[in-house]
Parts: sequence; C-alpha cells; structure tokens
Amino acid sequence: MKFSLRIKISLIYGFSGFHLLGTTFKDTTTVIQEWIQTEQLISEETTEWNIEKAALLDISDALKTEIIELDKRLAESEEEAVGAAKQRTELLEQKNEIEETTRSLLEGVDTLQIQVEEAFKILPTPLAKRLQPFRQKLNNQIENYNIPLRQRVDTLLSLLQAISLYHRNISLERQEFSLEDGVSREFQVMYFGLGIAYFVNESGTVAGYGSPSKKGWVWKRDDSLAQEISTGIDMVNNRAMPRFLKLPFPQPEETNQ
Repeated sequence: MKFSLRIKISLIYGFSGFHLLGTTFKDTTTVIQEWIQTEQLISEETTEWNIEKAALLDISDALKTEIIELDKRLAESEEEAVGAAKQRTELLEQKNEIEETTRSLLEGVDTLQIQVEEAFKILPTPLAKRLQPFRQKLNNQIENYNIPLRQRVDTLLSLLQAISLYHRNISLERQEFSLEDGVSREFQVMYFGLGIAYFVNESGTVAGYGSPSKKGWVWKRDDSLAQEISTGIDMVNNRAMPRFLKLPFPQPEETNQ
C-alpha cells in the first residue's frame, strides 16, 4: 500500500512538472493532500464494507442454518401429524371393535337370560325356590338399569352352574303337591337330574313318578312302585346296598301335556 502511494506521488510530481509549469508549489501540495484524504476515505469505506460483508455473510449462514432446522422440525411435525392420524385411526378401529364385541356380548347375555328363564319352567320346585332370590334380584336390577354387565354375567353363570350341577346328580327333596285325586300330600322325591323323578309318601302307600313339561312338572300315581322307590331312597341315604332299580322311564309324551 505504501509503495503504491509513493509511485502515485512520484507520477503526480512528474506530471505536475510537465503539465503544470504555471502552478505554484502550494497548489500542488493541496491537491496531493486532498488525493491522500480521498484514498484514505476509500480505504476506510472498503474496510467497513468488508466488515459489514463478513457480518452479512455470518447472518446469511445463520439464517440458512435456521431454515434447515425449521425444515427439519416441519418434517418431524408432519411425520408426527401422520403418526397421530394413524394412531387416531387405529384407536377408532379398536373402539368400533370393542363396541361390536360389547353389542355381541349383550346379545349373548340376553339370549342366556332367556334360556335361564326357560329353564326355570322345568326346574323342580325345591330347586326353583332356592334359586328364586338370585333370579328376582337379577330381574329387578335389569329393570332399574343399575347392574353392571359383569355382575349380570356372573349371576347368570352362577344360576346355570347350579342348575347344571343339579342335573348331573341324584337329589332327594321333601315336597308337597297334589295328584289326580286333588289331595295335597308330602312326599319324598328322588330326582334324577331334571329328566325324571320318583315319589313316595312317608308310609310307603302312595307313590309314582313325574317329568317336566312346559307347564311344570306332571305327576302320575303308581302305588306299585312304592317299595322300589323307597329302596332307591335308602340307597341314596346309604341305608341299603347299591343295586339296579326297576323303575319306569316314561316317554316325554306320556307326561309332557
């Protein structure tokens, strides 16, 4: 920079001597000073521009970095939005499946309750009386809409389990009912599940058998069966040795009128 300035000054002096023979030394000095000031001003402005340029470049780089980061975040947001939409779709599908399963379960429970109600029509009277409180409680809660589905299912299954257990066993009951003569008597009744039952009175003089019908149990008197039925009752009570019993097994049409 200084070397270049010397050359420019020498040239000015040379040209001044050749072209400005009439110019005074003072004027020449003034021109040189003004030129030097101009060069300094240009140099300062160039330096400031370079500084500003560097600052602008830094700002530009920072903005580019920020734009890249924003683009990255935007892409992530779009991915999250897609993921959220997919998750929402999956949740809606699960909700629909649960609702469909619930409807199917409710229909199954309704069908199950109808079957239980139908079963009560053919239950032996003693068993029906024992289960009636649970049945009544279930019906009352359903009518008032204040029973959870799980409790309703548990109650129905308990009733069915009790009925099924009774059906798989031989049960002895004390029961009072009337026969064809209209006289009410108390009998010992030996139920073979829910399909057939045999009865005899305490004195062993009145006996017979019965089976379920749509209107309840139908009883038929046959006093000739008294001894055999009494023996069967003793066997159930472990008062007689086990053996085969000779008892009639009527066809459904004989009693299911």
